Amino acid sequence: MAKVIFLDLDGVLNTEKYQAQLRGRRRSTVDTYGPLFDPEAVQNLQKILDTVPDAKIVIESSWKFEGLQWIKDMWTSRELPGSIYDITPDYLYEPANINLETFDDFRMLVGKGNEIRQWLAENEPDACNYVILDDMPDFLPEQDEHVILTNPVIGLTAENANKAIRILQS
Repeated sequence: MAKVIFLDLDGVLNTEKYQAQLRGRRRSTVDTYGPLFDPEAVQNLQKILDTVPDAKIVIESSWKFEGLQWIKDMWTSRELPGSIYDITPDYLYEPANINLETFDDFRMLVGKGNEIRQWLAENEPDACNYVILDDMPDFLPEQDEHVILTNPVIGLTAENANKAIRILQS
C-alpha cells in the first residue's frame, strides 16, 4: 500500500524558534531558496523517512508555487532527507456555485484539503496511508485522522514524527 507524506514547510520545517536563534546569533536566516529550515524539525522528518522509507513526500505548501523542479532543486541543495515526489495541484472553488443555505461545513471550501483530495484521486485512487504535516487546520473532515498539526514556533517534533509513523504504518 502506498504511503504519502503531505508536507507543509512554514511552521513545520521553517520554524519561528530557529529563525529567532539565527537572528540572535546575527546569522543569515535565508539562503537563495528562502528561510532556512530548523535542523531539529528536519531530523524529525528524517526519523519518519528512516522508519517508513517508501513514503512519498508531496509538498502542499505555498512554496509549491515556485514549481516542482524548484522544490526538488532546493531539497537537493539543502541536502534534505528523502526526495520530493510531487506537489499538490492548485484548487480553485467557484463560490457562486455553492448554496450557502444548505451548505453545512465551511471546511469543504478550504484549498489545501481539496488539493490533497484531488491529488489522491488522481495519483492514488485506491486506498493509501497518508499523513498531513501542517501548522494550519485547513483540511476536510474526512482528513482529520490523517492531520498532525505542528506548533509553528517549534515545528515538527519527535512526538509528531512518532504519530506520523503510526499513521503511515497502520
